[in-house]
Amino acid sequence: MSFLIYLDQNSLSDLRQRRIEDSKDEHFRLLKHALKSEQVTVVYSHVTLDEISQISKIEYQQEHIDTLTELNAKYIEPLPRTLSHLAPENIWRAHIENKQSNIDLGITSLIEASQLSVRKISGLKIEESFSEINTKLKESLNELISSCESQLASIDADKLSEAEKEFFLNIQRQMDETRAKIPSLQAPEIDTGKPLGPQPFREISEIKSLEIQSMDANHVVRAIESTFNLENSNFKLSDYFEGTPQTDVARAYSLMNWAGYYADDFTKAKKGKDRFNASNNDMQHAVAACGVNFLISNDIKFCKKATACFAYINSSTIVCSPKEFIESHCKFV
Repeated sequence: MSFLIYLDQNSLSDLRQRRIEDSKDEHFRLLKHALKSEQVTVVYSHVTLDEISQISKIEYQQEHIDTLTELNAKYIEPLPRTLSHLAPENIWRAHIENKQSNIDLGITSLIEASQLSVRKISGLKIEESFSEINTKLKESLNELISSCESQLASIDADKLSEAEKEFFLNIQRQMDETRAKIPSLQAPEIDTGKPLGPQPFREISEIKSLEIQSMDANHVVRAIESTFNLENSNFKLSDYFEGTPQTDVARAYSLMNWAGYYADDFTKAKKGKDRFNASNNDMQHAVAACGVNFLISNDIKFCKKATACFAYINSSTIVCSPKEFIESHCKFV
């Protein structure tokens, strides 16, 4: 039997050889030794690669890829959720090329525009109004479609097989349909005269009365969800999300942040640090780790929320620190 073990970014960073040699913490040396066991498969995700790409020094980026290579780590393909047998170096190069392609096509600018509304609703200081953000979103969508059309224009449809030609024409139809829908996009109707962000939600009497900070992790998410049903017995929050373990974890993680359960300080602006993005990455790490045997992290707040997420979806994934893993769960090595 092979144990699947997912490392968050900080844990992976601490396993770099240079960091181990500089550190006085023996647990990281022992952890790295344990993770090289034939009984262990270390796994990583697109979130891992995104966070590595945010490191300013190329040599430090390479140290992380080298560590994944040392551990013979396997990449989790995002959609099929299968493990790739390609080497981390190859996965990394493809990831960087894909990021550049997204920038060139305009996908990155579209994502950034779409995030502005979420950031504003979350209480971050975004100068643009919701209407201005909506205009920017429409512009980004139009630019993306134009970029895609330019790419398609370089293809000679007459040289395609019948199946390829049908696929080609279907893409063109989808872009035409999408462009036609863009003018109907509306900005969210939100009263900006009232404070935005999680604090008003945390002040709701039903949320405050839960005292979730001291609640058992097995009950936290359902207790928060129950507050949405107090005034409308027909309302189910889960009806507004796709029913998969991954979307359930994402919803649960966000609910806990908003309700104040070991919440990230994503509304605080710190020079050179995007706490909102970091919090979102943490949530995606929890999503990516669905179904593994162990999720290892030294981030206490992250571990608390991840534990509650996995309890919510009845997952057997164990969330622990490197020290806890070595001292309590390493008997299989």
